[in-house]
Amino acid sequence: MFRSCLAIFALSLATPALAEEAREFCADRPGLGTPACTLAPGKAMVEIGAAAWDRSRDATSIDDEITLGDTLLRLGVTETTELQFGLTGHVIQRSRDRTTGAVDRVSGLGDGMIAVRQGLAGPNGNIALQAYVTVPLAKQPIGSGEWSGGLLLPFGFDLPSGFELDFTPEIDLAANENRGGHHLAWGGVIGVTHDLAEDLSLTGELGALRDEDPSGHSTDARLALSLAWQPVERFQIDFEADAGLSDGAPDHSLAIGLAWQFR
Repeated sequence: MFRSCLAIFALSLATPALAEEAREFCADRPGLGTPACTLAPGKAMVEIGAAAWDRSRDATSIDDEITLGDTLLRLGVTETTELQFGLTGHVIQRSRDRTTGAVDRVSGLGDGMIAVRQGLAGPNGNIALQAYVTVPLAKQPIGSGEWSGGLLLPFGFDLPSGFELDFTPEIDLAANENRGGHHLAWGGVIGVTHDLAEDLSLTGELGALRDEDPSGHSTDARLALSLAWQPVERFQIDFEADAGLSDGAPDHSLAIGLAWQFR
């Protein structure tokens, strides 16, 4: 009887630990979409965009934007809820006139972000609702200059042969470019992920965001390919390359970053 009670007690202590271990490492980076996973209560993760580069060109100019140190802090609050605090890193915008060769350059810290993600299918489930607000810390043209926000509904499915299909519909209340109110922006991302090895995964995505700014409508449509490598437990290094598919998107983008779950 004593041994049975001792075994039950030991199992009760081990069960939470086993459940916690069963929650897979899941970072927001890389890619265009947003995962539905949430961190376990008391867990924390920092994700850093070490460097990102966008290039756009037309008949008159070549525009480059470099972002260094883009940072996201994620905190598990309950079994299905996490808080996020983001800060766009140091942004450098450079535009070169293709006729005269004249160069315009601005730089500075970008905007902040606060978000809440709520899992809708139990702990670390495959569907969630995320609400966010953008905090206007940066001046134009680097930042929007106004508060804005949006809703995302990330969800996904496991497919045969180890593939995973994910969707991220999105609707935003974006700040007008002239800082005189807000307008709707909407779109979504569809992506397919497959493990190339135990610690390496490949994701292909197609995303589009329609911006209904009164000063001029635009669509940012792009194709993205990303790699996520997890050399050790709770740590990831990622690489991403995007190709623009519309006039409202950069011609191409490159990014490298990392994610570290430190608690």
